[in-house]
Amino acid sequence: MNKVRILVFPSGSEIGLEIAAALGHSVHVELHGASSRSDHGALAFSRHARVPNIAAPDFDASFSRLLAQWRIDLVFATHDSVQEYLAPRITGWNSRLVNGDPDASRTARRKSATYALFDDKAWMPRRYAAHGCIDTWPVAVKPDRDQGGKGFRLVHAPAELATALATTDEPVVCEYLPGEEATVDCFTDRHGRLLHVGPRSRERVAGGVAMCSRRMAADAELRDIAGDINQRLRLCGPWFFQVKRDLHGQWKLLELSCRLSSSSALQRAAGVNLPLMAVQDHMGRDLDVLDDPRVSRVERRLATTAVLEHDFDTACFDLDDTLLCDGIANPSAMRLAYRLRQLRKRLVLLTRHPRDPLPALAAAHIPATLFDQIVHLRQGEPKSAHVPASSIFIDNHFPERMEVAGNRGVPVFDVDALDLLFP
Repeated sequence: MNKVRILVFPSGSEIGLEIAAALGHSVHVELHGASSRSDHGALAFSRHARVPNIAAPDFDASFSRLLAQWRIDLVFATHDSVQEYLAPRITGWNSRLVNGDPDASRTARRKSATYALFDDKAWMPRRYAAHGCIDTWPVAVKPDRDQGGKGFRLVHAPAELATALATTDEPVVCEYLPGEEATVDCFTDRHGRLLHVGPRSRERVAGGVAMCSRRMAADAELRDIAGDINQRLRLCGPWFFQVKRDLHGQWKLLELSCRLSSSSALQRAAGVNLPLMAVQDHMGRDLDVLDDPRVSRVERRLATTAVLEHDFDTACFDLDDTLLCDGIANPSAMRLAYRLRQLRKRLVLLTRHPRDPLPALAAAHIPATLFDQIVHLRQGEPKSAHVPASSIFIDNHFPERMEVAGNRGVPVFDVDALDLLFP
């Protein structure tokens, strides 16, 4: 099967990591990442490269060379400025940008351009050219080109407004929208059909990212806004818009974007994998949407990955209270064991289990064949005697870890560290 070669750039953003999760298990995809700085993308993508920032004079040459080297078919841009920059250039580099129409990308990048395009729609917020014509306070001042609420200022009086205008880059002055806020994840296929309209709440926000999102009904008002946007912009792939209710409860547009949103994992959890739909659409397949309404909410948090600077070929596991907890397989230990097996590491089981360990493994539904070697230690026999120098050692018991670390000098880990290793 010929796979679609995908490049995600920048790869270490929340959006890039969501695309990696959405596409990482697809049999149709060969996944690559690139970033302009050191970030988590290098851990999330097995094929990864550093490229200059889009503002650097050598970016075009470096990026086009990388596309050719990896023979990239499709690029996911994960930042609005990157989307706008790549859109008019990407076809000249023999690749394609997801939702990469230059006019749509340019319009979506600027609130002023977006508002001008849809000025005749009832769902547009009121804008003010100057503070002299403002008849209702407070008003909102925000940068024309920022996103996710960055640079937002709530202004209550003319003097405050003058300061906000002087200190905001390319300011846009709008009516203040005090009601609930929603993000609406959408998908348009290559035929221009709007296949998915998925509103969700932004109940807890950190750094512009919704850490708690709840699915909402796609009411007629939101569907009309999505339809109007889809009609006037040339869209193809995932995109989203953000709205808030005004004083009268009517939805008004905040901004829109021609890329995937950072919390679209809620749609994926319900069966609507927007990045994979973009890949399938690129392959020329007509799509249907299978959306499970019983998935209602996602909760997000910071995730931590530890980088181990130690070359090893073997992982040695303890059994009781490490692989097994109260006779049941420990999910964290099992995830790590299978991940290490995927990385072609040898697995060794070192146990002082009071009886034959094989029935205990079988009772916990752990196959003995998972291990290259099972060592049932004699009374007083040190585990370090069976730990190779090119290994890591995992055991819940501190004296055992101390003995192995002292005699073999290999990295040793307690069970609390397992979820940090080898994502």
